[in-house]
Amino acid sequence: MRKLTRGAVSAALTIGVLSGCSSAAEKGGDTTRESTAPAETAAKAEKAAKAEKNTGKPDAKKVTLIGPAGSACELPVSFELAKAWKPSGLSVEDGKLLAKISGHAAFRGACELDAKPAGNIGFMRVWTTDRTDSSARQTLEAYMGEEKNVSEQKFSDLKAGDLPASEVVYTQKSALTDEPRQQRALAVKTPKGVTIVHLGGLDTEEHKEMLPAYELAKKSMAPTT
Repeated sequence: MRKLTRGAVSAALTIGVLSGCSSAAEKGGDTTRESTAPAETAAKAEKAAKAEKNTGKPDAKKVTLIGPAGSACELPVSFELAKAWKPSGLSVEDGKLLAKISGHAAFRGACELDAKPAGNIGFMRVWTTDRTDSSARQTLEAYMGEEKNVSEQKFSDLKAGDLPASEVVYTQKSALTDEPRQQRALAVKTPKGVTIVHLGGLDTEEHKEMLPAYELAKKSMAPTT
């Protein structure tokens, strides 16, 4: 009986030790989950802040327009700019330099819209041409003919605001990361020629986060006088 009692005590102690280890592990697991919670919350908050800045919802008292005379970039078209994005007009010389660097000799770089203040790495760039003898689709196809390392592209004809337009969504190999990334461009025709708005991004994730700003520009597009 004594041996049995000792055996029972030994078994009880063993179970107690194992239970203690299990409880400690569970507590440790809870601690790990608790320690990662602030980081996850911060990441969600940062993503929400980016999304808010990229919605482009204009201030009711002050709508930022790009394109009209006196704006940061004077263009054949006007459109609303997402808040926190920084517009920069390009001089004739800078526009030609950008065209040379980007390989778009048939176009002029007219405006750069920087997403960094909104928390993203990328730009919307605006290109112009004075030619009025080509449709938006034909001009966009010419633009895409100058793009390099394109593996997929899908064109569609649509309206940008009330203007006839053509859009292309395509995949391009990044010169920086050597990885495929999504890009898109919109061509809009006016009596002054065709304007192309291109949305880039460091990678596809950045591109998608900036997409609401691009969509805002597209739906608010109008000719300038």
